[in-house]
Amino acid sequence: MLGEFPWIVRLGRRPFKFKKTIFFDCAGTLVNRYYVVTAGHCEEGNKIARIGENYDNVPVDCYESECAPEIQDIPVERYIEFGFNREAHRRDLRLALLEEPATLNEYVVPACLPGPRLIGANLLGQMVRIAGWGYADFRTKYLPDKLQYIKAPVLDPEICGDLYVNKLDESQLCVGYESGKDSCAGDSGGPLTKSLKINGKRQHYLLGVVSFGMTYCGDGPAVYTNVSYFMKEILDKIEKS
Repeated sequence: MLGEFPWIVRLGRRPFKFKKTIFFDCAGTLVNRYYVVTAGHCEEGNKIARIGENYDNVPVDCYESECAPEIQDIPVERYIEFGFNREAHRRDLRLALLEEPATLNEYVVPACLPGPRLIGANLLGQMVRIAGWGYADFRTKYLPDKLQYIKAPVLDPEICGDLYVNKLDESQLCVGYESGKDSCAGDSGGPLTKSLKINGKRQHYLLGVVSFGMTYCGDGPAVYTNVSYFMKEILDKIEKS
């Protein structure tokens, strides 16, 4: 469905100087017209933010008689770091500042950042949605030609702690299933969101960022950066930049 995840952004680069081909290997979430939240482990060389895309390699996305506006390819001016620890795989967060503002419309809408009601909230057992352009099957290297999403539960962090080398801390979320649906390579930096009705208005909140998971996607739950944990830093960095 067009515009179901209007905040998702593809982050990529042009590997060949004289070709228009863009190689996308990460994603992010538009949180206002200038800023995209993504993962710290994503390449700094990803200098193009593609916004408003639902179907791959078509100039205009259409579904039946409905068509969205043309996609927006906006250069990334710079990245703002959060001190990503590659060895421990913690603080896996980064902000991308766009050179020019995204044009908002029905198909391009920022996700909300967590407010006081969500910061520090117990999400255990809550169902969330993860969207992305990554592999649908890592073993066969099958890449879908349209945006995919799954619904998955937030799990006890000890479940992921038992699967991976490092135990999880409060800055991370464990999400998924023992087997089956999962985020995968190419989804890195992408959004984990939840729709909530607060003060009578339904909004979509960015609660997590795709960080890392099993080598073969679907073999166990994955780990996501907990956006709520970093909210003060996120707001401070946006204000100072």
